[in-house]
Amino acid sequence: MTVRSAKKLAYLCARPAGGRWLHVHWPEWMLHDASRARYRARARWLLALLDLARAQGVRLAWTAHNLLGHDDPHPDLGEGARRALLSRCDVVFGHFDGAEADLRRWGLRGRFVVTPHPHLADDHPEPFAGDDARRRFRESLGVPDGGALLVSAGAIERYKNLGAVARALRAAPDADLRWVVAGRARPAALASLREAVGDDRRVTVRPWHHDEPSLSSLVAAADATLVAYRAFYTSGAAVLSLTLGAPVVGHPLHQLAGWVGQPFFVPLDRVDGPSLSKAIASVRGLDPSVRDAARAFARRSDWARAAASIDGALFGGEA
Repeated sequence: MTVRSAKKLAYLCARPAGGRWLHVHWPEWMLHDASRARYRARARWLLALLDLARAQGVRLAWTAHNLLGHDDPHPDLGEGARRALLSRCDVVFGHFDGAEADLRRWGLRGRFVVTPHPHLADDHPEPFAGDDARRRFRESLGVPDGGALLVSAGAIERYKNLGAVARALRAAPDADLRWVVAGRARPAALASLREAVGDDRRVTVRPWHHDEPSLSSLVAAADATLVAYRAFYTSGAAVLSLTLGAPVVGHPLHQLAGWVGQPFFVPLDRVDGPSLSKAIASVRGLDPSVRDAARAFARRSDWARAAASIDGALFGGEA
């Protein structure tokens, strides 16, 4: 049973009706509020509901996509809520091996199970019928013939370090580079990014949430997806990138640490002009076959396998 409303969650926690597990994915959407007082009250309410369910024998699991909540107006309160959630979990699912160490430091006492993030081909199928269609789409974005297109897709948030990338690009001499940043944005984060971009015509900021076909086209047209944040994360943008055959440029940390040595991953040592130019040169030098390798790697993890892994942890012999 999927629960998306606070009212339904409260009912099920009060009357579990024989339910054995409560599996949480994105708890922040029930917490976020511009008011710190209301945010704290919502966190207390959610934790009290979880405790009520646990007191009736329900066990708690969480798929920890990130330790930082998207669009969190009060990250310090969000951190406190996550630490409290982790301390209550019997099982936590993470998308990469290295997640466990961070989760333990944050308060996890229960079991940790690796469940790699599935590919996104079902929602984002290949959008181009051939190379000509992809080339025409790149031209519509202003990418010159032989130029490089980098894309950063997803919510535009300060912790993603996009402003630092924009400032570093201004010191990079790649005249035929285009960087497109696309995703929903809170006003403060958007203003900060636009200030960093300044008058750099190589950068396009699209502050809205793309529908699936347009997002697929943008990522599939790119030479690489750029992710530059260092906080604990699973990057859905990176998973989407590989699904559509685009290599990934990013810091070799967290989820991406396991991709070091793969042909579709270009490590980014630091965010400055020389490092970005070096990464861009590496992307330009990749063989076209790398795009097929990226797709094949992404498709190793599908939704059926993820579901089987979760079911085994929750309802198998170890549970």
